[in-house]
Amino acid sequence: MKILRCTAVSALLAFALATGALAGSVPDDLVVESLNGQQRIVKTYVLPPDADPDILEGEPFDYEGFHYTWAYTTKEDKPYREEKEISQTVTVETKSKDLSDVLAALEPTVEYDDGKFKGVLALDHTTIKTEVSGYTTKSATATATKTIDNLDSNDMSYIPSTTVKDGRTLSLKNVDWQITGTDLVGDTLMPCTYKAVASYSTTYSYKSANGYVSTAEYKGKVVAEGVESVIYTVVYAGEEITPTEPETEPNADTKPQTDPVASPSEPDAAVTPGQITEPGPSGSGNPLMIGLTLAGMIILGLGGFLLYKNIKNVYVYIPDDEDGDYRLIDKFRVDSKVRKISLKDTDPYPTDIVAIELKKSAVRALAGKNLKIICKAGVYYYKVPTDVSEDWHTFHIEALQPNT
Repeated sequence: MKILRCTAVSALLAFALATGALAGSVPDDLVVESLNGQQRIVKTYVLPPDADPDILEGEPFDYEGFHYTWAYTTKEDKPYREEKEISQTVTVETKSKDLSDVLAALEPTVEYDDGKFKGVLALDHTTIKTEVSGYTTKSATATATKTIDNLDSNDMSYIPSTTVKDGRTLSLKNVDWQITGTDLVGDTLMPCTYKAVASYSTTYSYKSANGYVSTAEYKGKVVAEGVESVIYTVVYAGEEITPTEPETEPNADTKPQTDPVASPSEPDAAVTPGQITEPGPSGSGNPLMIGLTLAGMIILGLGGFLLYKNIKNVYVYIPDDEDGDYRLIDKFRVDSKVRKISLKDTDPYPTDIVAIELKKSAVRALAGKNLKIICKAGVYYYKVPTDVSEDWHTFHIEALQPNT
């Protein structure tokens, strides 16, 4: 099977494939191959899940002696799956601070969905905290009773005007006098001892909690999964173009001869009297062919230049799960005028080690100059070496300082 990769063929196909799919999207890979006797061009695109694959079906075109038409398109989803542990705080209100009332107000589990990650979180009982949500001023009456025995008379001077209870001063409100002993005076029985039952009271105000607020954390593992991108493979089948043989003038050896003796004065039957014959136009001197050739060369060069300008030459990686492996997260294009890249919108955003791979064209354009790398925490500058063809450089993004 003969295969030619797009690095060599992309510029050559810029004009032939300028219509159809290539006009709307540059393929990530392009192969010209002969498979089981069938000439094919295979273009591979990596597109977002919501992209319309119909735009990839191009119009028929000719290339290097073959006429190509769209044969079929295959689709392959590239899924992703991420997991992480999270916690979420939930707040509830209760009328009391009893743990049984608080637990009754809290669900054992809650559903989590932030639009990307989904999962079920469970209540962590050790994180429950309860506080008063507010107070209401109320009033109440404090009362007390005091008994005083063995009084010789029911004189109010024996009764204190106030008393203290629970730190509050209560005022005398009433006295109940009771006779506890009598004496005979003459023929009359008279009281001689008394007991006083004194009643005290006062009104006071106090603050009462009118509710409680409890907070608790729910914890668990959530998952984000779906289709990260879709790989479309567009196949064009080629049929060899059979050239049409041009009509040729008969040469002197094959031209019919006339008999000079039999017809000495008869004119040539192929030429009428008075006709002037001229040579027909050749392919190399045809103005139309020359114009089409020049136009094709100009568009071919322009297409190749545009494809070259779109080639990414700075790759950004982060460490993968396995030691020593790295995962590509984004690509950029730099040159002698554009000497910076921004990692702010990369997904995922790097949080620790970042690896920057500079391809040959990037090293040639930036050799001895600083590459500016814009991050959320600050800006990192890296001086590109002059003695390498390609370069790999790593740094810790967490070590950056804001506004550096």
